[in-house]
Amino acid sequence: LIDPGQARHAGTDHNEGIGRRCADGIAASAMTPHTVSQVLESSGPGPHAGVFAHKFAAIGAATDVPFAVVLANGALLRSGQADPAFTLTFKTPKAQRRLLLFGYVGLLESYFDGSLDVDGDLALAFRAGIDSGHDRIRNPLVVLRNRWHEWGHSNRSLLQAKANARFHYGLGKAFYEPWLDTPAMMYTCAYWSEGTTTLEEAQRNKMDHVCRKVRLQPGETFVDVGCGWGGLMFHAWEHYGAIGTGINATTEPVAELRPESERRGLDETLRVIEADFREMPGQYDKLLSIGTLEHAGPDQLAEVVQAHANAMKPGALGVIHFIGHVGARDTEFFIRNYIFPGGWI
Repeated sequence: LIDPGQARHAGTDHNEGIGRRCADGIAASAMTPHTVSQVLESSGPGPHAGVFAHKFAAIGAATDVPFAVVLANGALLRSGQADPAFTLTFKTPKAQRRLLLFGYVGLLESYFDGSLDVDGDLALAFRAGIDSGHDRIRNPLVVLRNRWHEWGHSNRSLLQAKANARFHYGLGKAFYEPWLDTPAMMYTCAYWSEGTTTLEEAQRNKMDHVCRKVRLQPGETFVDVGCGWGGLMFHAWEHYGAIGTGINATTEPVAELRPESERRGLDETLRVIEADFREMPGQYDKLLSIGTLEHAGPDQLAEVVQAHANAMKPGALGVIHFIGHVGARDTEFFIRNYIFPGGWI
């Protein structure tokens, strides 16, 4: 597993200069091309290199991606015989402790605060992590953090629900426009039917699909729950002659949608209302709720679904599209804490 007797320098690759004299040997075991092949250690603070050697050896055994790890005290761990595709450099002992305590969540948090550097191919770094299956190992401390976060960011209060939504969507067009379809900016699943070649076409497919599902007709009213930047409302008006009301809990997209509606001359025809999904005003002939049920959270799911039903006239048709799963499963802590607070996926 470990060959501490060779002090290799990386030569001309991106690890040049990080080779060090071996100062502390670790007992050897059977060595394969996909396990940690050497430790070159210098004195300094931080967890013992052997702990990390075994952890990264397990990762190396599960992937064909060669990599290197530099610990805070200068120790070098390498996996694979080829030049490393990427190198993880721990700059502080705290970053190493995070990895031991919180697994891959701790690794990412150290990257965020700058106490861990990733040099080389970032995509292959993720590939190695996924190959190892470490993201599927249940970590009791991460479970505890997840429960605490869920309690503190519950959507029970309308004020917290709004704060949760703004955390994600409040970045506005400046963030979303470069990578969403143009001009609809649909931030939901696209429908890639046979022959579809572009994101824009796939999103139009999706909008047509849901409009046909509810048999949307000219002159009918519909509510677009979680209307984003209005792409579905504009499409339904232009292609089906239906009159939409958009509901959005986030201030920024509402402020960006209203001028676009005025520019199209539709400000008197289509409405956009800034409100929680549980406070939708009025009733409508049809209801379209695309990718918004995930915002309810496990404790508010029944209340949000009931609010959808209340917004429908007797005999109305509606469609609720959402990301779901069968069985009991917590939303991943990383998603909750850094991307989607209050959500349930």
